Amino acid sequence: MNSVRKILFVVNVFLVCFLAILNVYLVSGHTTIVDIKEYEYGGDIFFEITDPPELQYTYRIRPAKTFGIPFDKENFPVTKTKLVLVDPSHGCEKPKNANQLKGNIAFVKRGECSFLQKTVISEKSGAKAIVITDNNIYDDSAYIHMIDDESELSANIPAGFLVGKSGHLIHTKMSELMVTELPIMFPLNMTYVPLHEIKQPPWISI
Repeated sequence: MNSVRKILFVVNVFLVCFLAILNVYLVSGHTTIVDIKEYEYGGDIFFEITDPPELQYTYRIRPAKTFGIPFDKENFPVTKTKLVLVDPSHGCEKPKNANQLKGNIAFVKRGECSFLQKTVISEKSGAKAIVITDNNIYDDSAYIHMIDDESELSANIPAGFLVGKSGHLIHTKMSELMVTELPIMFPLNMTYVPLHEIKQPPWISI
């Protein structure tokens, strides 16, 4: 009898370790096996483009690490708003379309000046947040931790980083449609939703 108990104990320990390695979790009562990468996005935020149909996906952004305010419910409740292309697109000088930015989300490209400078300039133009997309139009996985530039500037709006491939395709489609803004739901907290269940763009690998 003791031998049987020992065997059962060893089997149970093995199963626990095996399931932990495979990162098994329960979803709606069903056991599902997912890759550990699924849980590397805990601090990230998402937004959803609601039109046009070609861009109707949920996009992942990484909040700035050392500047701006957080995307929390108190400072930034989920709302319908607009993603507005800043003119010029690098966002390093006073926007020509500053009036369009008021109360909306500024959308700029990386480069020409620091992340913090872009954020401060958009804030001064009335934007309530900024999304900065990478200038590497082929990258679909590098989520940069944006840090300040060690200047005395201070930003009081949230800032998020979007991978270059998504940013490029959004820019391209907006140019094709000759529009400078898109309706979005922002921000969405998907912390407890596995990545494979989020309707991410098909060009994103995970």
